[in-house]
Amino acid sequence: MEQEIYNQAVANSRAKDYQTAIQYFSRAIEINPNFAEAYYGRGLAKFDLGNKEEAIADYSQALAINPNYIDAYLARGIAKLIVGDISGTITDSHQIIMINGNYAPAYKLLGNAYRQQDNQTEAIASFKRGAELYLEQKDAVNCKKCLDNIKQLQNVVSPAVKTDSNVPWEKGDSQTFLTRILKRFEKGDRYGAMADLNWALQVDASDSQAYCCRGIIRYKQGDNLGAISDFNQALQFNDRDVLAYRNRGMIRSQMGDFKGAIADFDAALKVEPNNSLIYVTRGNAYRDIGKYQEAIKDYEQALKINPNEAKAFYNRGIIYSRLEEMKKAIDDYQNAAQLFGEVEDWKNYEKTLDNLKKIQTSVPSQNQNFDEDSKYKQLEQQLLRMVGGHWGMAEQLIAKVEEKYPGRNRIWYLEKVISDWQQ
Repeated sequence: MEQEIYNQAVANSRAKDYQTAIQYFSRAIEINPNFAEAYYGRGLAKFDLGNKEEAIADYSQALAINPNYIDAYLARGIAKLIVGDISGTITDSHQIIMINGNYAPAYKLLGNAYRQQDNQTEAIASFKRGAELYLEQKDAVNCKKCLDNIKQLQNVVSPAVKTDSNVPWEKGDSQTFLTRILKRFEKGDRYGAMADLNWALQVDASDSQAYCCRGIIRYKQGDNLGAISDFNQALQFNDRDVLAYRNRGMIRSQMGDFKGAIADFDAALKVEPNNSLIYVTRGNAYRDIGKYQEAIKDYEQALKINPNEAKAFYNRGIIYSRLEEMKKAIDDYQNAAQLFGEVEDWKNYEKTLDNLKKIQTSVPSQNQNFDEDSKYKQLEQQLLRMVGGHWGMAEQLIAKVEEKYPGRNRIWYLEKVISDWQQ
């Protein structure tokens, strides 16, 4: 008898006649007070009418009768989330997972609850697990929703990825879900990083950022052709992707395809004409094919955009040393070393000082018949060599001697600093 009444109630609910449905569910419960499904159905009808608290009460009654009623836990967790009982939602979600660890909606609900608590780490982990399960079930719509939630959270919380000047660059301002994958790769989890990227591309085969990220990882693994293929895919879906153009250009340049590399840098500059690093990388390509004047123009443009672009000074210094314009090369290396030191980029700092020392020791010695200006310049260069090209350090040494011995001429101070340093 109660089953027929229950079936009628379900039919009324499907027809969105919730008031009548509630009456039939209540009659079924009167006949059978242990009818868990009737409590659950009445709860759904009350929820749809906006009676959230009454719905929660019915779900709870259904769970008192059947503690393993997953649908009732999920419905109650959703209702609790709406009324602001976030901890209650988390508890119900975990209860479902204890019953069935592969129930995707529980992870999606859990991710939303953690997100409400601003617990981004747990929210991302929950959405990721939910997306994996939805993917296995071929539920592309809910899988994509979970992945979109992950990307939104990563846009808010991920720090910038520090890049290496010798590898293609990664995005440096607002990072996404893909930044975490790159970090995993850098920490040694190469298999996991690639698995995550392949998973992301299964969910959204048109995700240009995912292709870019996989291209970077393939490059770091030595798979240049695979990397270029991924950057091609990224540009197919987003022809304004500066990240893909610049990465592909750098790899092409390293492989000897300078014409293709310069074309990529040109395309990137059309999108971002004020990106100093792109001018530096294009300048490097010009330099490598012997077009020194074009390269110098690019470095100068980079310095107009960013006067503190250390890589522009460094690479222009390389060209000046090749052209045997040693004074200009020394000046550029000194500027580069100072800027690298200020940002504690010690790898490039040491590399710059090594280049500086090589060209300084190659400068031929001069005879001693100089006028005062020439002698001062010679002493100045000698002191610079002694302090590794760091003029700021030299100035500090001169200032200390001037304070201790006021009133002497400039050559005397340089000779005194050099003498004290040698001793």
